[in-house]
Amino acid sequence: MIRMMLTAALFLISAGALRAPQQQDKEQNQQGQESQQQNQRQSGQSQQDSDAPPAPQESTSRKPRSDDDKGGKDATPDEPPPISSDAEKTKANATYNPLPAQQDVEVGMFYLHKGDIDAAIDRFLDAIQQRPNFAKPRLLLGKAYEKKHDNESAVKYYKEYLKVLPGAPDAKEVQKKIEKLSKE
Repeated sequence: MIRMMLTAALFLISAGALRAPQQQDKEQNQQGQESQQQNQRQSGQSQQDSDAPPAPQESTSRKPRSDDDKGGKDATPDEPPPISSDAEKTKANATYNPLPAQQDVEVGMFYLHKGDIDAAIDRFLDAIQQRPNFAKPRLLLGKAYEKKHDNESAVKYYKEYLKVLPGAPDAKEVQKKIEKLSKE
């Protein structure tokens, strides 16, 4: 009899021990569902304000904006704060890309060797427009105009070449060309 009572007691204890984790899981599930419903209610309100599709419920490292944190005196949530002129210069410098100017020079050299001087001149001018301090297209423009027998333009671009790159390794040769073409 005692043995049966002990067995029954062990059974009841083990059933209670099994029931406790199951009950904890149920409570956690209920809490998770409540927080999901609360998030859905909040996103439902913001969805009514905009036509955008619902945002996924993921965590983010961004801090939520409060009314006190607007980014500037006159900034509204829809407008970014005003940008200073230094920031604009930095942005312009950050987007600077010398590669297209170099590609224009290479294509212009191809046209120049092919004999299409006008196409070469256009490409060299494009390179100067994209990269104003680029000396090489100026030298090549001088050569192109010299081939075209437009000495005035050739001298102009040879002088610009020396102005942009005063310590050029071929500065003496270019100066001689300027003197020669100026005489003609």
